[in-house]
Amino acid sequence: MTGDAKKPTAGNRDPLARLSNFDVLSDKWEAKSRELTLIDPVELASYLKSKVIGQNSVIDSVVTRLHRRMAAKRPNKPIAVFCFAGAPGVGKTYLAQVLAEKIYGSPKHLHYIDMTKFGSEASSWTLFGSAAGHVGSSRPGLLPRYLRDVPNSIVLLDEIEKAHRSILTQFLSAWNDGFITELSDGSKHSTNEAIFIMTTNAGRSRIAELARDPKITQEELNKLAKSALQDAQFAPEVLSRVDDVFAFRELAGLDIARVVALEIEKATKSYNLEIAGQGIDPEILVSAIDEFTQNKPAGGVREIARHIEDKIADGLIEARRNGANEVMFEADGSDVRVVAVPPAEAEQPAASGNETVSR
Repeated sequence: MTGDAKKPTAGNRDPLARLSNFDVLSDKWEAKSRELTLIDPVELASYLKSKVIGQNSVIDSVVTRLHRRMAAKRPNKPIAVFCFAGAPGVGKTYLAQVLAEKIYGSPKHLHYIDMTKFGSEASSWTLFGSAAGHVGSSRPGLLPRYLRDVPNSIVLLDEIEKAHRSILTQFLSAWNDGFITELSDGSKHSTNEAIFIMTTNAGRSRIAELARDPKITQEELNKLAKSALQDAQFAPEVLSRVDDVFAFRELAGLDIARVVALEIEKATKSYNLEIAGQGIDPEILVSAIDEFTQNKPAGGVREIARHIEDKIADGLIEARRNGANEVMFEADGSDVRVVAVPPAEAEQPAASGNETVSR
């Protein structure tokens, strides 16, 4: 029985026992929870590939492993403990986010924890709670609260190598014993409905070097990535509890352009605007590919996209202020110019022969 479906007792009159048939409701909810864990691997892989650019091989590998683990849940263990390894900006975090939304049907089933915020031992109480009488004991820890409220979920531990070693060891009971203890009151919260995904940039140079060898298959690369993490001094007590390490390849060529184009579209939509058909000047995307290939920015492809977003923000604001619904983007030297498409032109069919904004 899941954490939110405990049998009411005489001393704890659950409103569901008073206002409905608790036993029937509980059975139905349990059945529904089990249904959510049955996935179609072919359909899931196809969906993920439509969302995450340039990682088809790793997606196939992740879905295969996940399908097996969800079909044969281990008692007193999480469904899976995965590690996504590779350079920044290649889709590790995004894949975990899309997985949660697709598998469970809602982003509420993703528990995102930025592990860069837990670089000191003293910060552990934020995650796990604090013993009575200590700082923070009046508030539950993030992780117990997340698992109490939504136990069937993906717990995303982003950039886990940035966390303090003592904090990492506190996850071991979640992975070994199937529960997390809330230190403020000693309550235990099950992890056997959760999928833990940690991301890491550790060993990125070695993993990238291996990934460039076309003779190495994805399965071989995953195994080699685990060795690369060991060589990078990744916490061995954590690595030994990981079910599978998945190595993400660096983006190249038109995949860089695809990510940048999608990020530009996302930025445009945030201003309640749309991009007119084929409205991004190819020269903008070619320049993005060149910049990424030559400079290898620390933030990956999305760092290039953010630079472009900075260049177009004022133009998008102006276009919105002037009543435009659609825009186009033109290369203007090293800058990007936003061209508002007048509403009358935006409404004309493409085959009408009427004049359109030139690029």
